[in-house]
Amino acid sequence: MFTYQHTCLLRATLTLTLLFTSANLSWADDTPDLSNTLRVASISFVPTKWDKDANVMQIEKYIHDAARQGARLVVTPEGALDGYVVNEVIHAKSLQSKAELTLRFQQLAEPVEGPYIQRIAKLANELDLFVILGVLLREGPDTTFNTTVLLGPKGEMVGRYHKTHFHQGYDVNPPGYTPGDKYPVFDVDSSKLGMMICFDRQLPEPARALALGGANLIVCPSYGGTGDWNTRMMQVRAYENDVYLIFTHPKQGLIIAPDGQILAESTGDAVTLYDLDLSRPTRRRQSIRLRRPGIYSELNREVSTEP
Repeated sequence: MFTYQHTCLLRATLTLTLLFTSANLSWADDTPDLSNTLRVASISFVPTKWDKDANVMQIEKYIHDAARQGARLVVTPEGALDGYVVNEVIHAKSLQSKAELTLRFQQLAEPVEGPYIQRIAKLANELDLFVILGVLLREGPDTTFNTTVLLGPKGEMVGRYHKTHFHQGYDVNPPGYTPGDKYPVFDVDSSKLGMMICFDRQLPEPARALALGGANLIVCPSYGGTGDWNTRMMQVRAYENDVYLIFTHPKQGLIIAPDGQILAESTGDAVTLYDLDLSRPTRRRQSIRLRRPGIYSELNREVSTEP
């Protein structure tokens, strides 16, 4: 026979059960959809100039570190493999020194199927991840590019991007050192990924071209320029194009949301990680939707340097 006390106890038990179930259901509903996230890692270290052997060992160490923390995409700085040495050639103090450094520069350039790229590609395959590698690349006997190569989890080269804008200009570079002219976008799991390199970020057009090409994630390996001015500029590039942005420099890592918020940041030698939510729609911002391309013909005009 149920007493009044039994009835109260039963009611209390049912109430607690409903509350617990409700709490659990609420918690479950609020759980992010991890199936549509991409864990990215920006690895920062100062490469040794001219020394691909030393640098590839550093790169491998940081990739292993990022992989242990679950990274699916790992980004290295500009010139991570070779140490970014074009300025050494440009600023040589004598004709003889310039000639010697030019030859060394051309010999340093990695072929598309070169052994160091293949070494990192093999590691990407072993660890089942994507790697963006900054490299001085040689295509053909006389042509070199400042390049980022995208290596896939099957050990394949998914694609590559050649830096399109040079801070130093275009007439002081080693012979054959060539700017790129395309903005490809690549599939990396659920993301559409575009790349730009260093000085490209200081012009609005590269990031905009990538966004219009479908990118929802832009990666920017760099060698020069960090600090508050750069951080603000990277936030603007992310915001105005409604994309995630990863900035990877030897001394700084930044991961920025499409609304310009800094999601993760580091300085010095570091692995900077974040889980990007790729389920959010992109290109919703008015600065994308309300463009009027038909009235932008002036953008193709050369700028006069005369006062």
